Amino acid sequence: MRFKKTGMSIAAAASVITIGAATVPNAFAATTNTVRVQSGDSLWKIAHAHHISVQSLEQANPSVSPNNLAIGTILRLPSLYTVQSGDTLWKISRQYGVTPTSLQAANKGINPVNLRIGKVLIIPSQHSSGTTTQSPLVSTTSQSSSSYSSTDLYWMTHLIHAEAGSQPMKAKIAVGDVIMNRVHSPNYPNSVKGVIFQVANGHYQFTPVLNGYIYSSPGSTDRQAALDVLKYHDNIVPSAFVFYTPSGTPAASWVRKQPYVAQYGQLVFAK
Repeated sequence: MRFKKTGMSIAAAASVITIGAATVPNAFAATTNTVRVQSGDSLWKIAHAHHISVQSLEQANPSVSPNNLAIGTILRLPSLYTVQSGDTLWKISRQYGVTPTSLQAANKGINPVNLRIGKVLIIPSQHSSGTTTQSPLVSTTSQSSSSYSSTDLYWMTHLIHAEAGSQPMKAKIAVGDVIMNRVHSPNYPNSVKGVIFQVANGHYQFTPVLNGYIYSSPGSTDRQAALDVLKYHDNIVPSAFVFYTPSGTPAASWVRKQPYVAQYGQLVFAK
């Protein structure tokens, strides 16, 4: 029994909406286009005409000098996408064929673990991200939202296997999400291993740590689930800090009183 305190669609419709003589991006689709520089044009004028920021236009055309804009130059208008409920950085990047790293780099200041609904993201060009698709593991001495160590992957994989080894993939990912939700919360340790091995009020937070099952050998799907969480920030239960199996949890248990978030397989995730 687990008495621990743990914690997509993207429309493919028309890419623009016409209003009078102007076109503005549809909030439910990414848009991509080009424009040829005319006499008297400036980056500000072009950005204003297409309802985008000068910064995003510059980012989409890194080789163009904003102070020497040659007539006839073909500028790439940045693709834009408005974050919808259930979106994650990984899902959006996979939809548009770019890497999560390049998507995050093109949208500085966003929280990759918890995207804000309604936030307009710049979709980078595919060619600019192709060289980083197979990025290696990044070892780091401090926990951050964009890097993880081999130790993080090791313990995340083992806990996912121990808690959700026979469960569907979404349940595995959600278990990892609970770990990361705790890591990013000020109420818990700030590392993956610290969260997994935390002892609160004399009790281990995760049963497999107590009974030793965490040291059993994980499978390939357990590792993939851990990568989805650590590398691609796939958070399907962003507000969950606990999970439990209804069939093995007493009706009077405190964990059943926590606000419901979702259920995947035999695991219920709650706040």
